[in-house]
This record gives sequence, structure tokens and C-alpha cells, in this order.
Amino acid sequence: MLRRHLNFLMVASENLFRYKGRTIVVILCLVAILFPFITAIALSEGVKSQSLISVENGADIYLTYDQYGRNAAVPLSAIKEIKGIDGVLRVVPRVIGRAFISSYLAVVAGIPSKEVPSSILLEKGDIFKDSNEVIIGAGLAKALNLEIGNSFILDINKTKILKVSGIFSSQSSIWSSDLIFMSFDDAAEIFRKEGVASDLLIYVRPGYVARIAEVLNLLHEGDEKMPLIRIQTKDLVRQYFTKGFTMKQGIFTALYTVAFALAIPALLVVSGFGMGERRREIGIIKAIGWQTSEIMEVVFIENLLISLTAAPLALIASFVWIKFFNGFLIAQFFIAEIGILAKFPVPARYMPMPIFLGFAFALILTMVGSIYSTWRSAVTPPAVTMK
Repeated sequence: MLRRHLNFLMVASENLFRYKGRTIVVILCLVAILFPFITAIALSEGVKSQSLISVENGADIYLTYDQYGRNAAVPLSAIKEIKGIDGVLRVVPRVIGRAFISSYLAVVAGIPSKEVPSSILLEKGDIFKDSNEVIIGAGLAKALNLEIGNSFILDINKTKILKVSGIFSSQSSIWSSDLIFMSFDDAAEIFRKEGVASDLLIYVRPGYVARIAEVLNLLHEGDEKMPLIRIQTKDLVRQYFTKGFTMKQGIFTALYTVAFALAIPALLVVSGFGMGERRREIGIIKAIGWQTSEIMEVVFIENLLISLTAAPLALIASFVWIKFFNGFLIAQFFIAEIGILAKFPVPARYMPMPIFLGFAFALILTMVGSIYSTWRSAVTPPAVTMK
């Protein structure tokens, strides 16, 4: 029995080489169909993974005030009260905003210098120490031709001159390319928001998050003059990220399914090239005693070999596209506002399941494109088929 199947494998391999033109065209079509699917899933998983790393390295609780259902600045006077809650290790004020430098929109982050995230990897220079010193992303530095020691101003506050003390790698995170890091006081002065922070980062002892969140919610309860507070825990932020990327993957998969369905008729036409000679061949082997099931098995093996070739080639093409073309045209679907070509290395993570699904898609497409026509030829009388 095993020898019989090995013989079918040899026949299938010979058929693929005999009709090499058709084989190459079908493989290239499959690669073109599978390539965007594998690339998109790899990009989504890479961005999600990097996002979750940022979440895990972040604060346990993020606190802001609520204004008309949106985040609002919280006064620094709340820090002393929060520090007194049992289980709170430290409270870090942060300023987050946006500002233009000429025609470039940058993200401005203000935080005490000792609280700069460890994920920030400096390419040049040092962390800001003195007033008006900043560190900027490599993408922004390149776009504005800024080097260590250069000065610049933000359009939102042209009276404050900032000096570049360091340039950090865009590989720190996907959002760091256009980021400006400075001291909390400098950021507050730039946005003219003295005495308040965009949010407070609260670090707590393990196991105290739920209890502290409950205490924070009770602080201003019953005081109608005090604004409502908004609390987001690390678990909640993690859920937001996971849900958002899962939704994007779902939308892309839905759109891809439509493209996949449209590709079936096209592959039917492509896989039919040169089938007149193939039908005559089927008639001959039927005349010498082959069974329909045996012919179908050979065709299945052919499709299996084609799929096993196309899926790895699509994976290689995807890797090359991300490595050398930085996810051109596909990355912007998963990373907002990056433009056609990202200024930073786009993260990607290849998982086994999408690659396996790519192989399954290829096998289904080739089977749909050939199995019915082969069956029709196999059940037709040899005398008719060989005409």
C-alpha cells in the first residue's frame, strides 16, 4: 500500500515538471494571494506585542479627571492625597500633548527625568537634565535635520527655546519616532498648564490594584463640586489593546475573505491552462486500467505539493517585504498616521497559525480550481476524452 502511494507521489511530481509553465503560474498566483494575508497578520501581531510590552512596563493605575466623557487634566495637589493611600508606592505626574514643529506634528511627553521609561534606547547624547533640554525620536531628528546641541521651538509656544540633549532610537517603540521627551515642568510651561498633569501614573504593591481603585473612586463621592475621576487599570488598558487589534485583524480577515472568494474564479481559469492535453492523458491512463479514485489521488498530491511550495514562498516574500520595504502599503492599516512609508522599523511577529492557514487556503484554492474538471475528465469514457 505504501509503495502504491509513493508511486502516485512520483507521478504527481513528474506531472508538475511536465506542465512546469502551468505549475509556475499557479504558484505565483497563490503567492500573490497569500502574501498580503500573512504580512498583515504578522504586522498586527508585531504591533500588538510591542503595545502589550509598553503596557506591562507602565503604571498599575492611570488616573485623570472626567470632562464631558473625555480625559481632563488632574491637579498636582491630588498627588499628596493619593500617596497616603495604603499600598501606593509612588505617583508620577505626566504631560501628554501634540504640537507642530514647522509642518511636522510631534507628540510631546513631559515626565520627571528619573521616570523616563527604560524602553527608551538612546542612539546619541544623554537624558535631559537641565531645563529646556529634550530628547527626540530619530525619525523626527532626521526629518528636521536636528543633532545633539541644536535648538528649536514648538509652534504652540515660540517663546520657549528647546535644546536637543539626546536622540533615541525609533526601535524603542513604534510611537517613539515622532516623540519629544522633556521634563514635566518644561512640558507644563509649553502647554501653559501650570499645576496640573494630563494624568497621574500610580504604581502600587502587587494585589492592591482593585482595593486602591475602589478607594480612589470614593475620594470625591458626595462632593458635587469636585469633578468625576476616570481610572484605568493595567488590566483594562491591556484589554483595550487586545480588543482593538483583534477587531482590526477581524476586519482585515473579512475583507481578505471577499478577495479570497473573488480569487477562486481567477484561479479556475489559470489552472485550466493546458488542460486539453491533460484530459487526453487522463483518457489514456483510464484506458490502461487506472481507477477514477487513483487519478483523483494523484491530482490531490499535485495540489498538496503546489501548496507546500506556495505557502513558504509567500512567507519568504512577506519577510522580505517587511525587512526591506518596511511593510509598505500594508502597515498603515494597523498603525495610524504613519503615512505610506513608515519612518521607523515596523514590528512584525510571525505566528504558526497564519502560516498554516495560508497553506490551507492554497490547498483549498487549488482543489477548487482542478478537482472538478479532473473528475469530469476521469468519469468520461476514454474514447471521448482522447479525441
